[in-house]
Amino acid sequence: MGDAATLPSMIAALTADPGWREPMAFLYRAEAIDQLDLHLVGASGASLRAQAEGLIEAMEAIDRELFDFLRGRIRRGEARQALSPWIASEVMPGQHYDALDALLAGVLAIDEPDVADPAPPPEMVFYQPSPARHIVDGIRRASISASDAVLDLGSGLGHGPMLVHMLTGARARGVEREPAYVDSAARAAFGLGLGRGEVAFTAMDARDADMTGVDVFYLFTPFLGTVLRDVLAKIETEASRRPLRVVALGPCARSFARMPWLHSRDPDPAATDRIVVFRSSP
Repeated sequence: MGDAATLPSMIAALTADPGWREPMAFLYRAEAIDQLDLHLVGASGASLRAQAEGLIEAMEAIDRELFDFLRGRIRRGEARQALSPWIASEVMPGQHYDALDALLAGVLAIDEPDVADPAPPPEMVFYQPSPARHIVDGIRRASISASDAVLDLGSGLGHGPMLVHMLTGARARGVEREPAYVDSAARAAFGLGLGRGEVAFTAMDARDADMTGVDVFYLFTPFLGTVLRDVLAKIETEASRRPLRVVALGPCARSFARMPWLHSRDPDPAATDRIVVFRSSP
């Protein structure tokens, strides 16, 4: 790490290669920036550092132009086409983040609010956004479409509902206990031209959420214990009225896997490192 001997060759290669200057070459730039940052650690020589930092600044400037371009397409209703070049067909397990998350961070432009007390109440889990590749995987495997109503329980800063709506046209709502997160999510959705009839966020306890007419529930293990038990009971009541789907990520999948009123075609319905899709039993 930080071996300065490799930094000159990286700088020379990037200087000679015009590929990263293409606006759509975001993944190329993301990897190049990561490598430059890595090799800058401990690197000596002011001139060498200045060249590397200049390349990073140039790449980030192109990225900002790309984000503005993509936001414009989203406002015109072209989100699915705009984002498709960066959505991979293969989904890696695990709860780490990748270049798609970096792209969406720039495009969604969600301002992260200051929260007076970030420590969650008992049975609540520290906020962590869902890795975007898992949201995309859930959309595919739960067959979410424009006719669906989706409810994200524990929606945080709103990545899930916004991405679900942009990729499918589904009506997507998020319920989140932290009002500051809800405000940030709502501002980001408004900035992208997503109306409240398409994407909406509410600050409330998930146990009090209106689940009427919801077709798909999404949870990235936002709570445990009695809170999860009570939410499960409400979802079960809805499942007695109509067919529904539950898209789960993390330890909460184990709880859903034990419910006799749900079934899953996944080979491991209790998996915690990737999306598990459950459907209510007829």
